[in-house]
Amino acid sequence: MRDVADLAQVSLQTVSNVIHGRYDEMSPATRDRVLAAMESLGYRANLAAASLRSQRVRTIAVLVLDEHTEFLADPLMDLLIAGVADIARDRGYGVLIQGARPGRHDESFLRSTREGRADGIIVQLSGTPAVRRGLIDEARALGVDLVVIDEDGLPADVMGVRAEQSSGMRALTERLIAQGHRRFAFIGARMPWAVVEQRVAGFREAIAAAGLTVEEDRILLEAGFEASEGETLAARLLGLPDRPTALMCSSDLQAAGALRAVKSAGLRVPDDVAVTGFESFSFSAYLEPPLTTVRVPAYEMGQRAARMLIDRVEGQEAGHPHLVLPTELVLRGSG
Repeated sequence: MRDVADLAQVSLQTVSNVIHGRYDEMSPATRDRVLAAMESLGYRANLAAASLRSQRVRTIAVLVLDEHTEFLADPLMDLLIAGVADIARDRGYGVLIQGARPGRHDESFLRSTREGRADGIIVQLSGTPAVRRGLIDEARALGVDLVVIDEDGLPADVMGVRAEQSSGMRALTERLIAQGHRRFAFIGARMPWAVVEQRVAGFREAIAAAGLTVEEDRILLEAGFEASEGETLAARLLGLPDRPTALMCSSDLQAAGALRAVKSAGLRVPDDVAVTGFESFSFSAYLEPPLTTVRVPAYEMGQRAARMLIDRVEGQEAGHPHLVLPTELVLRGSG
């Protein structure tokens, strides 16, 4: 490092900042000069030695409580972890991913933390609010730096990153009401998730504010995240007397199935039935008709969570502990 500093005519601290991706603490010209010196000298940071000195393992863990064994195939989770991994790479950290299923106590879920294999953790949890809060409290008791994804109402000492799920769904519902829809139905996941709870709450708020009511048998929190389950539940709703004219789904995958159910019933989207999703996956623009949905900034959430966590691990100021990112209406042809 001293050789690099001498060649680039900077301090040792500046070289350290470049190695750990703290580029905001220098000008682009200084950064490029240090990188050029590292390349010229063939310098590679010895992260193992640095870990021994700092008592850190330079690894952060992403812990996911999800009933699905294929949780990494979920597009939203994919984007979230991509954001985490990009920041971790730039800051010289590895990423450990651990999954467990809700409904049973899995000792392995926090094992990486107990065994000191991670400097801090990012958690995304499903299950009842009591189960989720219990795991958060268990992690807090270990004294580990912690960022929780999606949860509202976190304790002041727990960092969190979430998106405006409730207001996003409320805005989408209000748009459909303004278009003249009065008969609504809602399809959501059977497994409790904070985001689904928030989306249902936004839907109910908009309905109540408009002076409308929705029968409880038209709010079906029974789906997985597969398109086929959205199709099955939508077909059931379309078979009801006085069928809904707007099917609102808590994910784009469920909405893709709902689109197929509407067409199978001989109905037109959106002329007979509007269909909306939530999350705005890349495939949604290529459905027929293209899906009206709400964009959730999952990649950005992963980036911000990783940055907050690593800053805290390294003793830096992590900024506001409870970060809320905006969602965005994506208006297309389905509703």
